[in-house]
Amino acid sequence: MSKRILFTQFKTVFLCNYWQSSPFLMKTIRFISAFTILAYCFTVLLYSCKQKNEEYPPRIWSEYAYTSSTIAYRDISALFIENEHSTWFGSKGGEGLLYNDGYKWTVFGKSNTGINFDSITAITRDGNGILWVGWNGGLAIFDGNQWKENSLFKGLCVTSIAVAGIGNITAGINGEKGGIAELQNNEWTFYTLSNSEIPSGKINSLASDHKQVLWLATADKGIVKFNNNKWDIISDSIPLLSDDFTKIMTATDGSIWSGSVASQLTQFYNNTSTLFNTGASKPITSLVEASDGSMWCSTFGAGIIKFDGIKWTSFTADNAALPTNDIITMAKNASGILFFSIPGGKVLMLKP
Repeated sequence: MSKRILFTQFKTVFLCNYWQSSPFLMKTIRFISAFTILAYCFTVLLYSCKQKNEEYPPRIWSEYAYTSSTIAYRDISALFIENEHSTWFGSKGGEGLLYNDGYKWTVFGKSNTGINFDSITAITRDGNGILWVGWNGGLAIFDGNQWKENSLFKGLCVTSIAVAGIGNITAGINGEKGGIAELQNNEWTFYTLSNSEIPSGKINSLASDHKQVLWLATADKGIVKFNNNKWDIISDSIPLLSDDFTKIMTATDGSIWSGSVASQLTQFYNNTSTLFNTGASKPITSLVEASDGSMWCSTFGAGIIKFDGIKWTSFTADNAALPTNDIITMAKNASGILFFSIPGGKVLMLKP
């Protein structure tokens, strides 16, 4: 037997006997082993979180408080947040509008306006500073002092309002008399199935691009473009899972983005269309472009989805501490903060 083998056996026997005869060393070894196992498990846990959410730590959501002793929670169906001195919430039921001037909240309803705001769908402001509000049964304006309901829209479900320059307003209408209504030179023109070649009377959302071309998200004909009195169904060549599109918007680079009930996103840019599948299989309820150019999609059933042009990131109740995966609507203020409304009346905030 070689000297090296004898020496190795001696070391093994000596160390085994020494470990067994040294309680302190044995405790130290057990502690190190336990700590190693714990660290490994923690590493695996963090990795799984990153795999699920692609961002770690999870985003921190904060609640935007608007309730008081006289204002109760209500489902918020429309958000228009200009800055810290002008915030408008539209309620889903007949509870009217909430306005915050930076100091206090004011409720606008039938009792102080004479208007029955039943399920508000759209709030925006034009170049003249006039506030426009659409709801399940009409359209109204507010000049800062007085509310005026437009009798032409009485009983019509106004789903969206687009502003294209000063004095140019377009309203999307869904229903039996659905289509669009355009205000130009203080005169309204209605385009419906009975008096025009508009392909659909079920307009869920509309947007005006930088060239003042009108884009429509319809519930039955996909995406429609209206330009120079010509109607084009431009989504016919795209392999859609559904022709029901819920939202459409214009991005800062001029591209048009739309979202469907099948959780598909389409992008139209320079006569090219691109189809994206979020993989969520839940209706997209809102689209917002963040300050960094990423696209944020709120869904009803799959939380919030972010797309930065390359990768997708999902924020849900499981991986991002959201109170629910059901998001009613979403908006962005002038500072880039995102606001989300959820069932039960709460509104959440996030700085992307």
